[in-house]
Parts: sequence; structure tokens; C-alpha cells
Amino acid sequence: MYHIEPYSIVIALLAGAAGMLALTSEKSGTLIGVFISVTTVPAAGFAALAAVAGHWTHCGEAVLQLLINLGGITAAGVLTLLVRRRRVLPETTRNARR
Repeated sequence: MYHIEPYSIVIALLAGAAGMLALTSEKSGTLIGVFISVTTVPAAGFAALAAVAGHWTHCGEAVLQLLINLGGITAAGVLTLLVRRRRVLPETTRNARR
């Protein structure tokens, strides 16, 4: 059975921020894939197994957890892009003026 807790939201936000930082920086590693997999694969797998077993309440809880995780990853990714845009664009315009 899945229990949705504040920690799962924090982990999803961290995974989304780490993933977006890896995509937008020069340093990319396999650890980012692990972060995102940790937030999506267990919930998706549990939902699939619960559906096959006919435990629809458990399946619904796991799907809700998966949606929360995906939402957290997306929100953190967007926020990370906004912060990076604010910090990177002023530097590039300053360098272009010189």
C-alpha cells in the first residue's frame, strides 16, 4: 500500500531540479536518471501489479503517487529553468556588450 507523505513530494522536487540542472549544464551523469527512476518506477510498478491483482484501491493510490511525483518533477524542472534563465541571460548580455 502506498502512503503519500511530504517526503515523496520533496524527493520528486529534488529529482526534477537535478534532472533539469543536468540537462542545462555541461555536466551530465547517470545519477540523474537514478533520481528520476526512484520517483517514477516504484509507483508505476506497484500500480501495474495492483491492477493485475485486482486491488483497485491500492492501484489508485499508486497512480496518485505517480501523478504527484510527475507533477513535482515537472514543477521543479520549470522552476529550475526560470532560475537558470534569470542567472545565465544577464551574464550573456553583459559579455555581448564588451
